[in-house]
Amino acid sequence: MFIHCKNYFVFLTCVMGLLLINTAHAEPYLAIKNNTQCSTCHVNPAGGGARTTYGAYYGTHVLPQTAGSLDLFDAGKFGETLRIGADLRTNYYQSDRDEGEDTRGFETQSGQLYVVLQPKDSRFSLYIDEQIAPGGALNRETFILTKLNGNHFLKAGRIMLPYGIRLEDDSAFIRQTSGFNFDTGDNGVELGLQYTKTLFNFALSNGSSGLNNDDKNLQFLSRAEYLGNNWRIGATALYNDAEAGERTQANLFGGFVWQGFVFLAEADLIEDESIENIPDEYQEQRVALLEVNREISKGYNIKLTTEYLDPDTNIDENQRVRHSLLLEYTPFANLQIRGGLRKGDDIPQRDAGNYLDFFAQLHFYY
Repeated sequence: MFIHCKNYFVFLTCVMGLLLINTAHAEPYLAIKNNTQCSTCHVNPAGGGARTTYGAYYGTHVLPQTAGSLDLFDAGKFGETLRIGADLRTNYYQSDRDEGEDTRGFETQSGQLYVVLQPKDSRFSLYIDEQIAPGGALNRETFILTKLNGNHFLKAGRIMLPYGIRLEDDSAFIRQTSGFNFDTGDNGVELGLQYTKTLFNFALSNGSSGLNNDDKNLQFLSRAEYLGNNWRIGATALYNDAEAGERTQANLFGGFVWQGFVFLAEADLIEDESIENIPDEYQEQRVALLEVNREISKGYNIKLTTEYLDPDTNIDENQRVRHSLLLEYTPFANLQIRGGLRKGDDIPQRDAGNYLDFFAQLHFYY
């Protein structure tokens, strides 16, 4: 996904070049910036995927430098019962690593189609999130959603479990280490209790990310989030009683706005018995992310991230860190241009983790 520049002169050249070509993208920081819940912009209350009417309007009229036409705005609606949406991200990438061959080329990072069927005069809707690229088709989510009293909801089917902050970047340490990203949906049920300032999620799933459960045990998850005035804080707890070994996870996450800067952070603690394969012996992992966003003018956003990973706390001086700089630009409705650099720092014994990558991306969204 990323490219590598060989020195800081090239680094600065890349940054200046990206500033000239511009960039932008819709992510969780926008919910923090606007002090809203994910369900404001997305049909899925957990965030991501198909957009609501307001989410489509924000992406075509508020986010871009040049707003779309109000007369032609349709929010993906086909009649009164069907809504469709799509995302396509295509990249140029380049990677220069301390160990292994340097790479560069083009790729289709991801392509999704969203379908929402809402029968007239019904409390139930069918939600489908289908990945069509790269490679073969992959169903990310298919569930029945029903609205309960107020804004409370119940989902059943294949769902992305509501764990921490739902970043778009699946390669982030907090998404890879925790195992919760856009490609790891699970079959189960989720109850959401959504109030003006608080949201509680409770989920029961197979814990296998497969079509069927691979043992007789289930996975339990609970998540809570509170919205203050221009800040929020939340926590997630998970327990998976798998036959291969118990896995427990917990995180704290939050964000706030200060002087036009949007901060968000997450810290996770993961204890996994299945990795060690020794009864009652757990491998403990710690992972964290800090992200800062700043809109420099309408349609332009700068994003800085710092990531930390300790893959095994029983091993001293085993930590790795990673820093990223992204420039995002939304020139018109339905099109984003993004580019960035990512530098990985690992221990000397693991040269594969030392690199500086670069990517440039076109993102079509609808």
